[in-house]
Amino acid sequence: MRKFFFIAAVSMTLLSSCEHEQFKPVAGKGGAATIVVYPAHHGVTSSLDSVTVYIKYNTLNAPADGKYDDSAACTYVNSLPMCSFTSLWNGDYYIYARGYDYAIAGKIRGGLPFTVRAQQSFNFTLPLGEESGY
Repeated sequence: MRKFFFIAAVSMTLLSSCEHEQFKPVAGKGGAATIVVYPAHHGVTSSLDSVTVYIKYNTLNAPADGKYDDSAACTYVNSLPMCSFTSLWNGDYYIYARGYDYAIAGKIRGGLPFTVRAQQSFNFTLPLGEESGY
């Protein structure tokens, strides 16, 4: 009986002292989540043209080298420019867009981080601002 208690105590000590790294999802293709992106320049969408949206997997920051993992051209659906990224896993993404706004006759761009936490569809409004020289 004493041997049983000794083995149980040692086992409990060993099991409780193990540290496990917390699982961090790996973002990217292969899942069932969808991010639907709606770009807007100061809340206005009617004058936007040639908007392309880029996505970078596994980060909440814009890539230093400017290289993204995927891109999509926006199309108008119900008078709103939009595009979508499908089949995504849970994880961190950085979403960036650039295009042209006829109302200001200038180029626009902007980006924000987004985290997918569930395998479902998400609507994401991406605010864009004026930028020169990109």
